Amino acid sequence: MNQAASIPGAFAKVEALLNPRNVVLVGASDRPGHWSARVHSNLARYGFAGNVYLVNPRREALFGERTYRSVADLPEPPDHLAVFVPAQVTIDVLAEAAACGARSATLFAAGFGEGGSAEGRALGERLRAVLHQTGIAAAGPNCMGIASGHSSLVTIADENLEILGPGQIAVIAQSGLLCASFARALTDRDLSVAYLISCGNQIGLTIADYVGYFAADPLLKVVIVYIEALPDAAAFFAAARAARAAGKTVVAIKAGVSEEARSAALAHTGSLTGSSEAFDVLAAEAGIVRVGSLEDAVEAAEFLSRAPRPRGPRGAYVTHSGALKTLMSDAAAASGLQIAELAPATRERLAQAMGPDADIANPLDTKKTQPADTLAAIVSTLREADEVDFVVLTEELPRVAGVARKIANFEVLEASMASDAGAPLAVLAPIKVRDNDYTIGFRRELSHLPILNDLGKSFRTLAAMAKSAPPHAVPPPALPAIDIADLLPPAGGGPVALSETASKAILSRYGVRIAREAIAHSADEAVAAAEAIGYPVVLKAVAAAITHKSDAGLVRLGLSRAADVRAVHDELVALCAGLGVAAEGVLVAEQVAGGVEMVLGLQRDPEFGPVLMVGMGGIWLELFADVAFAPVDLDRDGALAAIARTKAHRLLSGYRGSAPLDVIALADAMVALARLGRDHGDIVEAVDINPILVRPDGAVALDGLVICRKTTTD
Repeated sequence: MNQAASIPGAFAKVEALLNPRNVVLVGASDRPGHWSARVHSNLARYGFAGNVYLVNPRREALFGERTYRSVADLPEPPDHLAVFVPAQVTIDVLAEAAACGARSATLFAAGFGEGGSAEGRALGERLRAVLHQTGIAAAGPNCMGIASGHSSLVTIADENLEILGPGQIAVIAQSGLLCASFARALTDRDLSVAYLISCGNQIGLTIADYVGYFAADPLLKVVIVYIEALPDAAAFFAAARAARAAGKTVVAIKAGVSEEARSAALAHTGSLTGSSEAFDVLAAEAGIVRVGSLEDAVEAAEFLSRAPRPRGPRGAYVTHSGALKTLMSDAAAASGLQIAELAPATRERLAQAMGPDADIANPLDTKKTQPADTLAAIVSTLREADEVDFVVLTEELPRVAGVARKIANFEVLEASMASDAGAPLAVLAPIKVRDNDYTIGFRRELSHLPILNDLGKSFRTLAAMAKSAPPHAVPPPALPAIDIADLLPPAGGGPVALSETASKAILSRYGVRIAREAIAHSADEAVAAAEAIGYPVVLKAVAAAITHKSDAGLVRLGLSRAADVRAVHDELVALCAGLGVAAEGVLVAEQVAGGVEMVLGLQRDPEFGPVLMVGMGGIWLELFADVAFAPVDLDRDGALAAIARTKAHRLLSGYRGSAPLDVIALADAMVALARLGRDHGDIVEAVDINPILVRPDGAVALDGLVICRKTTTD
């Protein structure tokens, strides 16, 4: 389905879910520990304005209120169902309630396939069908409930839930426990939480649906998302882009991206590309801040709910401690942040503010707490400097009312962030200190000033916020797909590695430049091909069963005589036979010299789809793993940006007096490979172009491997 076309329907469903006219607790019970009692209590505690009904056919009353035998017996049409019955019964309840007018539901039951059983998967498909047929907007199943500060709807079964209200932060998690934990942690930072969504298995509404809805909330600034799986990754990234366009930031914790989570692949690319790399590159393109821990997510929410996002990785750091100056430099290097190189004009303004004896550097050590007017001049100078993307100033919140200079300085910093444009500013408390009543009250007066805690955690979070790339100004053109059906083998099961000739034919059809070559089926044909191409030549055995020919000793370089070509041809055929593989022929190719060997790759991630790779190739690929990843939805500028993230880029640009090489040609080959991924991502599992030789006058693919996950289009 076209995602753009589905957004209005998804928006209306989330709207119905979060703003119901009434709530019906189906399967309500007063058994000790039953979740329905907690939900009933929370609805009353938070002041839900609609009616709350209890359904239990075996009880006359619960919690001092009347019960009903079924949703059909209610005095008004049911709107939102909180369903506490087992999985097998849940489906029947939904069908009955939909006939009575129900629009939404919270589905608590597990057993819809999350354990992997055939019975559970079948129930999951039945539930999916019922939700589709009835149009009911459902959170879950296997969730812990939802909460909206706007409507005071709370179906989260947590009796210690923190206060909710209209606010700047929404939390979506595939863990019900994390929703409540986030709410407590954010409230402790005096941050306002508007929504908590425990989305469960996402057979109902998905994370993408919620993010798309929150993108339109005018009060929200941050959406925290804990993700275990994405049923529609493309829709999620599209929703994140919509949120970014609306001035909001998605902060994501993605679980299940460890080394063990990677799937095996036949291509080199598969050994270097995993779910983590795939998610990172697509998240960055969508403007998502990917953090590595729950605490980092809270730190990001602290910053982003009070200040604009850092413009990039170049920081200006201010302290009055020599030790912290060193520690901040170390933390910046460890996290991948940069220490901004202050321009002469910036240094001059700082010297004017601080006096002639000041040691102007970055980090800037002011030696002591500065008067408010001096601090204001320092901060405004750094925030207005074009070379600075963000400013961090170390200080701790005052703990008593009598610390006049410190209080005045915080007031100056708050005023700066409230009224001035420029790079965002944050205050960093190097070590977290327990807040007292005065600190908490004073903190509430600083609504525009992020207060970060802990040096390492804060710098990690700043680096994550600075990482995500802006969208490409020029999207790749929408071109007709190039037909490759005639180059694919007959349909078969499992991944299929194409021969080098078939692989290169596909790449050539997409515009990747290939070295001159010909296939030979005899020694005489090999000699004829070599003489037509011109010596020296390279000979390679062609055998689809052997994906990495050089590792198997099936490549010979620098052949300059007919006798050598003839002898090597026969040797390669014999080597294949010794490996138990029939040679499909011997490839005779021109030997292209000079330049730098690079690699281009395409790998289809099972969750996120195709992702590109570029880096140092040849024998250095797996030794150094000097690679960068990029989405397939990129243009030449995007390809050049990816190449620039590799260390090999220095070689291509002209290293230590060597001539610069044709980086544009490499970028164009990368764009061609990206188009192949967009056109045939359902067919192509992986592509390796290793090496692609980048020369002063172009880029030539010397080897190519295409692996298909299937060989026909349905």
